[in-house]
Amino acid sequence: MKASSAPASLLSELGPPEKAEGGRRVRLVAWLDGGMRRGEPGRLEREYPLSMGESRGHRCVFAGESPVAHAMLHPVRAVARDRELGIGMIGNVYTEPTWRRLGLAGSCIEACLAEARSLGLPLAMLWSDAWDFYRRLGFVPAGRETQLRLDPAVLRRAWTSRDTISVGPPRPGEWSDLEALYAGKPQHARRRPGDLERLAAAPGTRLRVARVAGRVAGYAAAGRGDDFQGVVHEWAGETDAVITCLHHLHGEAGVETILCGPEDEPLTARLRETGAAAHDGCFGLIRLLDAGALWSAIAPKATDLVFIQEGERVAIEHGRARTELSPEAALDLLFGHGPEGPSGAALPVRIQRRLAPILPWPLYLWGFDSI
Repeated sequence: MKASSAPASLLSELGPPEKAEGGRRVRLVAWLDGGMRRGEPGRLEREYPLSMGESRGHRCVFAGESPVAHAMLHPVRAVARDRELGIGMIGNVYTEPTWRRLGLAGSCIEACLAEARSLGLPLAMLWSDAWDFYRRLGFVPAGRETQLRLDPAVLRRAWTSRDTISVGPPRPGEWSDLEALYAGKPQHARRRPGDLERLAAAPGTRLRVARVAGRVAGYAAAGRGDDFQGVVHEWAGETDAVITCLHHLHGEAGVETILCGPEDEPLTARLRETGAAAHDGCFGLIRLLDAGALWSAIAPKATDLVFIQEGERVAIEHGRARTELSPEAALDLLFGHGPEGPSGAALPVRIQRRLAPILPWPLYLWGFDSI
């Protein structure tokens, strides 16, 4: 069908396969596999079992019965410093080549953002190299992430344990122990029992478990479908146990990089101290949807400070002082450099001092939780 033909109006929702509209959803998933995964049937659902397998967040433009543009919303709950923050994850954005440059993908994304707002999610996030396209939709680079190089010599120096540590694939009875290790991380996404096992079954994933005297002590996961190949994107547990997993993943699959959150954990500090090369960068592309609700979620006791969002402008009020910020400056203040960075420098000193113990908030989600 030619792009000059008028597409059907934007669908409000496509439900799970067991619903009445399941036949249309099956065609949608097959089309996405064809456009994004070389036509391999069921590939995206195997890579993203939580978002693709369960989400009612599909937003799609159909021309007749043929899908031509798509985006998807998947809500998650991020945890850090004993606070929870709802985030609308945007993913699997795709347009049929003959229908591009008509704004259809942008319309799908805006529909996802509208749904995120209706769910009370103050933040939307995605990952993409197409920064210019998403900047036009209000997404800006924000947050913090570190990539550490896994050099064999560094791993040897970093390993200090006197225990005998064995490493292998996960065993059926170990998933609850692995989930407990993950839930103990200072930054993580809320997951249900069984989610980690489903996520680790994605094509191209290697998850290795370290055991000390038969006890699960740590794990590390590399690869996930077409993403994160050669990269450890999730890990948890005792430092030497995780380092042992890294040794094995480096030897088995040539894994050379590990992703780390914005605040050093013992493993991150150990690798830095023993010479691991580090690259610090932004975490993802983020759009503020409700700065006031966001601030209330991460700092509910700071009632003397108020964040206000009017359209794309953000303001901070503290007493009679009011300072306006662009969304990019506000996100840098909240999740980037904090009040000591360039965005904070524009604030009155008393606001800087009030924000200093709170910001930056360590927003982070691990690779399995990306969409």
